[in-house]
Amino acid sequence: MLLDAFSTGNSPLHTLDPRVKLLAYLPVIILTALSDDIRQTSVSLAGGIGLSGIAGFYNRLLLKRLAVVNVFMIFLWLTLPFSVSGEPLWDEGPLALSKAGVILCLLITIKANAIALYTVSLPGTSTIASLSHAMLHLRVPKKLVTMFYFFYRYTGVITDEYEKMLRMLHARGFRSKTSMHTVRVYAYFTGMLFIKSYERSERVYNALLMRGFDGQIPLLAHFNLRKQDLVFAWCMGGFVLIITLL
Repeated sequence: MLLDAFSTGNSPLHTLDPRVKLLAYLPVIILTALSDDIRQTSVSLAGGIGLSGIAGFYNRLLLKRLAVVNVFMIFLWLTLPFSVSGEPLWDEGPLALSKAGVILCLLITIKANAIALYTVSLPGTSTIASLSHAMLHLRVPKKLVTMFYFFYRYTGVITDEYEKMLRMLHARGFRSKTSMHTVRVYAYFTGMLFIKSYERSERVYNALLMRGFDGQIPLLAHFNLRKQDLVFAWCMGGFVLIITLL
């Protein structure tokens, strides 16, 4: 599935303990998201690029994921530099390109790409099952972990249902137009998709109850910290410290 497209591989990151990767992931993305300094975010982006290289992710799939992120950045660059007041870099009639707006756009773009690279390189190199297992070990509330796992498990089912309903619409000659008829059809379509999702969730829940499910995911195996996990944890701790000191 799309959510764990990067989880297969034999790189050093793929073989790390998922608990260590989650503990390294959270502080670095929080620091990156909260920073308002170009140097800090640039160093963070360099770290994300380095981790992607270690994981062996310089391929078309990674570029596609980054392209999705940067499509939104394009709209940001088209509007924000002209709407933030400050020292003008370019002024032509009603349009004024401000230095503060450009710096802010650059900061947001670096942050978004850095967080995307860390997400792909750290939790993205583990399967959803192993991440759920790791979150239980880290004392994340069991209900949240269960919701997270089942959200992943049945996202593909709902996507398949959506595609099937869309094919049925096209088979009946429906074509999207700028009209109230199209708006009504999409409103009915969305409502029916919610109803089908609810009915499917009831059937899945009843099937789980019949199999003895009590709302908790049992832990049948446990992780073991190895030397490489501790080395990676120390390296990431030092990297976070460097970002903080900047």
